[in-house]
Amino acid sequence: MGSTVFSGEVWTNVHPDIMERLFEINSVPVDGKVGHGSYTKKARELMQAQFDGPVWITETVNGTAANILALKCLLKPWSSIVCADVTHINTHECGAAEFNLGAKVLSIPAPAGKLTPALVEEVLEKNRAYHLMPTVLVLTQPTEYGVLYSVPELRELTEMAHENGMEVYIDGARLPFALQALGIGLKEMIEEPDIDAFSFGGTKCGAMFAEMVVFRREKDKDHLQYLQKQTLQHFDKSKFLGVQLEYLLEDENWRRIAKQMNETAGALASRLAEKGIRPVYPIDTNMVFVQLSEDQLSRVRTVFDLHYWDQKTKVVRLCCSHETTINDIEKMEELV
Repeated sequence: MGSTVFSGEVWTNVHPDIMERLFEINSVPVDGKVGHGSYTKKARELMQAQFDGPVWITETVNGTAANILALKCLLKPWSSIVCADVTHINTHECGAAEFNLGAKVLSIPAPAGKLTPALVEEVLEKNRAYHLMPTVLVLTQPTEYGVLYSVPELRELTEMAHENGMEVYIDGARLPFALQALGIGLKEMIEEPDIDAFSFGGTKCGAMFAEMVVFRREKDKDHLQYLQKQTLQHFDKSKFLGVQLEYLLEDENWRRIAKQMNETAGALASRLAEKGIRPVYPIDTNMVFVQLSEDQLSRVRTVFDLHYWDQKTKVVRLCCSHETTINDIEKMEELV
């Protein structure tokens, strides 16, 4: 097994600043039960401060749980989900949405994982009355290929969805990287395009386990604490979850961490381009997708734990984390 430094942001150690905070609070008395401790309250206040209108918030320990909890709130018993075919809920979550929610996922082939109103409209036209009744549009920001939706693109998709009686949920496991890349805040990304709900990922941004699920419609706030329990996310030692989110949101520390990771990906892409290996998709955030021959990948695998993201096209994903260093980049450059 090789180094996981390019395998993904979750296959890393905890960011040292966050680990330091976890050690610090371990000697502080617990001052509230699940969701009511001071650290969780402060994290929620910091998230609320990003918006003009009210939001309703809960927490989970990982991104799959965040998606399931959010969709559990948004879906009707008869409704289905629309998403791009490479979206996490349709690929790497082991059918969690169908298994836990009993909801059909309608996936759409989409270049670089980006949906357009035209692509969504086509699916809606095929699923009118007595078919699968799509009521939730799931977008991933950035997409699974690290590509961004602009704010106007989000607005256009949201307007189309609302016109068709759908709500829009953003899977934001990597949302900090998108916000940093676009140079905007949550208000511009979420409130202005009128997104209905989103997750804010801390785990991929250096946390041990920390995701927020945020709703912007009052109707979705009912029974959040019960849904948290029902989806197995009633984390008893919740202050350790809350303090990680508090740290990331305080002074927008997430932006500093995301900036480092995005810039590292840019440096990696530049080094590889010098050897004639050019990215398959734009380097918008912290992921670099490149084509490698079997010989190249074989050499890379002597050091790094990587595989073909797409066996047919020989595409490999190189994902930069807070632990990725210039030495790692130089080693990758040497191997390819």
